[in-house]
Amino acid sequence: MVSNTDAMKVLSVHDNDAAFHIHFMKLAIEQANLSAPVPSGYCVGAVLVQETHQDPDSDIPQEDRFRVVTTGYSRELPGNTHAEECCLLKLPSIIDPELGTAEIESALDEKALAATKAHRPKKEWIMYSTMEPCSTRLSGNRSCSDRLIESGVRRVYVGVREPDHFVKTVVGVENMVKQGIDVVYIPGLEKECLAPNQHVLAPSS
Repeated sequence: MVSNTDAMKVLSVHDNDAAFHIHFMKLAIEQANLSAPVPSGYCVGAVLVQETHQDPDSDIPQEDRFRVVTTGYSRELPGNTHAEECCLLKLPSIIDPELGTAEIESALDEKALAATKAHRPKKEWIMYSTMEPCSTRLSGNRSCSDRLIESGVRRVYVGVREPDHFVKTVVGVENMVKQGIDVVYIPGLEKECLAPNQHVLAPSS
């Protein structure tokens, strides 16, 4: 499933904003490399970006049309959190910066869904993730594809589909597309996106 892009659009080199999308995916890769490897999970990075003006032909400089809102990586926040989940949880006012770690851990369990709804991203917000947002979590937690559908994010860029190492049938992309989210694959960065995950993907010696 790593290379299957059938359900996704593919970023075109002719896209006027292609360089920016690649830039943000590389930022997501940097986030993935911050994730501490564990045998039971991937190391994924994500970046939530606001496209302040959607018209690429406007007089506004391209570099002023995109703004990083939040970043996240696997297990950055307490509670076995995923990268995309961390981006959403770190939206303004969702977590009080004065809270301690134990209080945050409790808040994530009780308030995550309500907070995501309360601070629903606007339709110009875009998620970049090094790996396809999950459709099933073995922990029983809410999947990232469901969270993104609920959040109102209008477009998701991915660097690679989720390998079938933990979950054999991954349909995060399909679930999001069915709900009207534009999912776009950025080719050429697959190796970099998978590199932080060799602790689970490398063949056993």
